[in-house]
Order: sequence, then structure tokens, then C-alpha cells
Amino acid sequence: MIAAVFDLDRTLLPKTTAERIFLRYLLERRLLGAGSLVKTVRAAIQGSNQGSIAQQIRAERPYLTGMHDAALRLHGRRCAIERILPALSQRGIDHLLWHRDQGHRIVLLSGSLPYVVEPLGDRLGVDHVISSQMELSNRRLTGKLAAAHPYGAAKAELMLDLAQEQQLDLDKSYCYADDHTDEPLLQLFEESICVNPSDRLRVIAQSNGWRIESFT
Repeated sequence: MIAAVFDLDRTLLPKTTAERIFLRYLLERRLLGAGSLVKTVRAAIQGSNQGSIAQQIRAERPYLTGMHDAALRLHGRRCAIERILPALSQRGIDHLLWHRDQGHRIVLLSGSLPYVVEPLGDRLGVDHVISSQMELSNRRLTGKLAAAHPYGAAKAELMLDLAQEQQLDLDKSYCYADDHTDEPLLQLFEESICVNPSDRLRVIAQSNGWRIESFT
């Protein structure tokens, strides 16, 4: 089976991330306090010896500690439909629909929260969603991830797992992504398309002969 894999943040969703939009949504509704964000930055700084502060913030979600999973699913769906779906690139959606018309299996891949990524996948009619999975205790978030964070090399590993599970032939498949950290993922595919590429990914794309696209 041929697949078409679409990164979400800064690819289908130009210039920003789904999680950033969701955080703004929660803050506006006073469902998330400023103290929670301070807690996140503090935790990231404490763990910065294991990587950059940005990587630490991606790897954990302390600001969501104690929040109810069901409530986040409700607000995430509303945010996805009201805020994120209208912000997606029409050109990107056209590419996704073309692949769907060809009978390709569509995969939406993102390190953002499942509360917004999964509803987007539903609306776009994708076949599989890979996103950050949150650890729960008594139906509330612990602030930690329950599985590998879909970022860098882990994206490639998660995609290989899905390909094996669903019998996807990556040697005949397509992947759309935007950042140099996506190189391990892009290397898996016959057709690697660099969308709105960062400067480093543009250089990598040129050296590999990968196609460059602009989704605005």
C-alpha cells in the first residue's frame, strides 16, 4: 500500500504549530493559567542539560498537569475546527486530496497534542494519525508523555512501526515535511517533498534532489 505522510506544524499549517494555537485558545478561556506556563519553562530549564530548552518543552507538558482528559478532548475539537482547520494551507489540502483520490493511505504526523491533531485528522479524512500521547492517571494528565515524542529520529521510528503494522510500502510512498530535524523521516521515502523548508532543510533537499514546495 502506498502512503502519503503529511507533517502538520509549519507544513500543512504554515508558520506556526497546532499546539501553540491550542495554548492560546486555553489561555483566552482561562482554562490554563500563566502559572502553568511558568512551571513548564522552569521544568525545561532544569532539564536543559539533556537538550535544549525548546526540546525539553516539547518532551514534557507540565502545564497540562492535573487537567481532565475528557475536557481537553472537548476543547481540542472545538479549537481544531474553529481555529486550526481554517488556517491550513489550501494548497496543502489540495495535495492531500489528490493523494486520497489516488487511493493512497493518508498519515497525519505531528508532535502536537492529540486533542487537536486527531480532530483535524477526522475532518481531513486521513487514515492514520501520529501525535504526542499523554500519560494519564485517574483520567487526568500527569504532564508526561506516554510514548515516544514524534520529533527528529523518533518520527522516523514511529513511521516505520506504522508502516510495518499497516503494510505500507515506503519505497513507493510520499512524505511532506518542513524542518531539518525531519531528515531521518524524509530519508525513508521514495518521494520526499520539503514544504516551506527551513534554511538547513533547503540545503539538505538540494543535496538529495528532493522537491521543494510552498504551502501558504
